[in-house]
Amino acid sequence: MSGAAVPEAAAACRRRAHGTPWQEARAAAAAWTALPPGTLPLADAVGAVPAEDVVARRPVPHYDSSAMDGWAVAGPPPWRIVGSGPLAAGEAQPVVTGGQPPVGTDAVVPLERGVLADGVLISDPPPLGAHLRRTGEEAAPGTVLVAAGTRLTPAHVAVLAIAGTDAVVVHRRPRVGVVLTGDEVVTAGEPGAGRVRDAFDPLLPAAVQRLGGEALAPVRVGDDPAAIRRAIEGLAAADVVVTVGGTGRSPVDRLREAIGDAQPVFDGVAMRPGHPALLSRLPDGRPLLGLPGNPLAAIAVLLSFLPPIVDALTAAAPRPLGALVAAEALPGWAGGVGLVPCAPTAGGIAPAPATRANMLRGVAASTVLAVVPPEGVPAGAAVPVLPLPW
Repeated sequence: MSGAAVPEAAAACRRRAHGTPWQEARAAAAAWTALPPGTLPLADAVGAVPAEDVVARRPVPHYDSSAMDGWAVAGPPPWRIVGSGPLAAGEAQPVVTGGQPPVGTDAVVPLERGVLADGVLISDPPPLGAHLRRTGEEAAPGTVLVAAGTRLTPAHVAVLAIAGTDAVVVHRRPRVGVVLTGDEVVTAGEPGAGRVRDAFDPLLPAAVQRLGGEALAPVRVGDDPAAIRRAIEGLAAADVVVTVGGTGRSPVDRLREAIGDAQPVFDGVAMRPGHPALLSRLPDGRPLLGLPGNPLAAIAVLLSFLPPIVDALTAAAPRPLGALVAAEALPGWAGGVGLVPCAPTAGGIAPAPATRANMLRGVAASTVLAVVPPEGVPAGAAVPVLPLPW
């Protein structure tokens, strides 16, 4: 091995000693089999992922219509106003926006451009087809309106509604059950020494929803492994289980004992914060993602690994990392990837204050987590980012 290769190999060994490399862990999180597809009413389909292309069954729009309030006209001006029926050259009929113009219409004259005098419409001649919406001009029959693997947004659902769709065959949003552990956690008031106020009950369900899951009501237990196990087993309706706390190696970290019969996927990730993250396959095949108990570390792990799990379970196209310019140099961490809460500035993104693993004020002031490689990122360079879901 060359002299130059020795430090590089040593650095790689140090990173591996800190756990599974972050990108490898994300790939492992994306290796789940999709949930079976089913049919959902269109009203419930936002956030679901079509299991097959959704195509237009008929033209969109499905009839010719006026784009303006005014008059449908045929031939050159002037035009005699007629009450109904097909138009002949030199005739016009009133029409409203969205209304179906009569057969024979060549164009629409807007209200503000025409003058009526003794039953005759006078205006400059409009271009042929002016202010007309033609049948099928948005989509012909058979056009793919939403491709399989696309997570449905409200805009997608609106497109499908316009096309006359009432239900879609989808991979639904996976149900995510959350187990909050910790004997030291209190849920109200100002905690005393040795106690901490719960930060996750108001945070995790909302984050899960915005990351594509359907959040079930969180379950709270202490640090007793039997209680943790019962809580996990009680989440039979969940497609994914997320636990908080108990992933460290101290005597009170009992998650591994509680899930002793689960198959580890990774246990420890070369990331900071969030190193004591774990992902396991429960005996029934469901994923269990273990978040550390420190709030910022938990957020970093959730944003790193829940989206790949959700994408895999819904057969969605994987969400790529974004990229933004670093307004200042972002130092690296030799052990692996650093996840740094950053906020926008005039020159790009910059680290927020108060971003230790146990802190939340910095992430509350941020818009992204910068994914900083071990070598760091110089000022002015692009850095990969994980958008914060709120």
